[in-house]
Amino acid sequence: MLEKSISTLVDKEKQDDDTLVYIIDIETYEILYANQRCIDDFGSIVGKTCYKVLQKREVSPCSYCSLSHNNNSLEYPIGTHVEWENINSINHKHYLFNDFIVLWENNRKVKIQVGIDISKQKSLEKELTYEKISAISSFETLLDSTIEGILIYDKQKHCKYINNVAAEMFGYTREKIINLSALQFVAPESHALVKSHISNIDQKPYEALMIRKDGSKFPAMLRGHDLVLAGEEIRVSAIIDITESKKYEEKILKLAHYDILTGLPNRVHLKDYILRSIQRSNRNSEYNALFFIDLDNFKTVNDTVGHDIGDLVLIETARRIENSIRKDDIVARLGGDEFVILIDIGEKDRELVTNRVSVIAQKVLDELKKPYLIENYEFRITASIGIKLYNDNKLSMDELMKYADSAMYNAKEEGRNNYKFFNPELQHIMEDKILLIDNLRRAIEEDSMRLYYQPQVDVNGVTVGVEALVRWIDPVKGVIPPGEFIPIAEESGLIIELGEWILHEALNQIKTWESDKDKELWRVSVNVSSKQFAAENFVEMLGEVLQKSGVSPSKIRLELTEGILIQNLNETLQKLHTIKSMGLSLSIDDFGTGYSSLSYLKKLPMNELKIDQSFIRDLIEDDNDEIITQTIISIGSQFGLEVIAEGVETDEQYQKLCSMGCQYFQGYLFSKPKDAGEL
Repeated sequence: MLEKSISTLVDKEKQDDDTLVYIIDIETYEILYANQRCIDDFGSIVGKTCYKVLQKREVSPCSYCSLSHNNNSLEYPIGTHVEWENINSINHKHYLFNDFIVLWENNRKVKIQVGIDISKQKSLEKELTYEKISAISSFETLLDSTIEGILIYDKQKHCKYINNVAAEMFGYTREKIINLSALQFVAPESHALVKSHISNIDQKPYEALMIRKDGSKFPAMLRGHDLVLAGEEIRVSAIIDITESKKYEEKILKLAHYDILTGLPNRVHLKDYILRSIQRSNRNSEYNALFFIDLDNFKTVNDTVGHDIGDLVLIETARRIENSIRKDDIVARLGGDEFVILIDIGEKDRELVTNRVSVIAQKVLDELKKPYLIENYEFRITASIGIKLYNDNKLSMDELMKYADSAMYNAKEEGRNNYKFFNPELQHIMEDKILLIDNLRRAIEEDSMRLYYQPQVDVNGVTVGVEALVRWIDPVKGVIPPGEFIPIAEESGLIIELGEWILHEALNQIKTWESDKDKELWRVSVNVSSKQFAAENFVEMLGEVLQKSGVSPSKIRLELTEGILIQNLNETLQKLHTIKSMGLSLSIDDFGTGYSSLSYLKKLPMNELKIDQSFIRDLIEDDNDEIITQTIISIGSQFGLEVIAEGVETDEQYQKLCSMGCQYFQGYLFSKPKDAGEL
């Protein structure tokens, strides 16, 4: 009856198509009952030993079965419940077993064993486990593929995960780093900084100093983010070692603040020093001094031996200046051969300061004028120094530099190889000059310049050409004479821009005159300055301007002074022959006032000699001027050159020149310089 009741109960409550139900004697392992599912899978098994018929090749009780968990199975108390899992070796299904110890007929202690087939669930679980492992593996691979070190901390800021990049960065194995505190990777000097940032849920990147296992430190960029993963609060920190970036940044900073050639502070860095110096002077009313140093005729070094040797001279100059001053004084290179010294005197007495500064300046000059032995060359170089003293903040950095620069130019004008303190009166002259340069530049840009033309006539008084003479028409001052602005243009270098403008205007005027029968054959003489002629692109510029104008080159005559012609004679000859081959004609202006020499005259491809007006002025009264003039005319005749006298103001001069054989004339006797429309 008990067996039937249990069977009914089991079949009714537990059984389904995949459920196994057994009743097994726990002493003998005899199967007392088996449901239909058991019979279908394992055959006629009732009355047989369970481990022999329910598993393959088992000859003793199964070690994984609950009956075998105790050496004496009979000691299991009635009512014991055991749950366990097993994959059957016959049908290969995965079962979840629930065992219940009950009392059977004849007081036999049995186990009711119910096995539910969970093969599908286990297969799904296996797939999920594989996907989880695969996802974790992919996640770790992804993290190991980044350039950032990745650390994951728990709520207490202890490390729970680290990628290979971070492990290598800090010098730990991944196992050794687990459970270490976040601050263990931070250098002590950055603890406070990092603590302030990790309190932020989502922080912006910041820099901190990190520490490796071996104690070495390195700069890093850090960024962290708090989040909840699988119900656990964690913090993900990303770290990039920026050691190389810092080195590059320092290199860029050095390039921005230091002179590449000499290693001295440059103009940008000097500005910081000067601003601090001004503030210090204002605070304690003690004098500081600014030296502006410029080497004398340094360009000659570059021109004669090249820039590579010139650079070595500059490096040696920087070293000598540094050796001439105190340790705390500042030396900077502005560029080229210009240096600046900033000296903190620490005295309030101006006379005492002046004496001390003078000693330093002379020491620098003495050091710089010693022979330079560079490679196989020996150079003798001097310098000019301008000095500006200051003890307040009334002057800006630019003003201090300007005044020291002005004093330096005064030193050059007084013979070079000396020093001068800033002189306010001379500064006014300098400022007027600077203003004039600015106004001249603006006049050229805004087309405030005008060309006037003075006729050149032959012995019959017939105009054969004109000389182009530039005039500055200032809206306030009116006409400014060339004698006031041409020297300034030469000094500032504006003469190159002005000379090109004059050439353009002259060619445009020639083009206009081509439609005038009285002027269509006129030639225009244009003065060329030394700086303009020396420019590397001068010949190229001539060709471009002529081609663009469409004017015949034969209608342009370039006037050059003797001083231009004898400089770098070989290079000059090459340029002159090129110009001549382009169809232009050439004239030596102010002949006789410079370096007149038949030895160079015979080499020059010239067309004309121009007698300077200084010889014409006293031609009638001064026998010497008459002799010089006659000689020039004779030289021109012998060399087959045209000769023109300028500055002819009286008929008596004109007649005298005609009798001497002069061919062409220019001066007030014939016409003053006029606007093109008045000719």
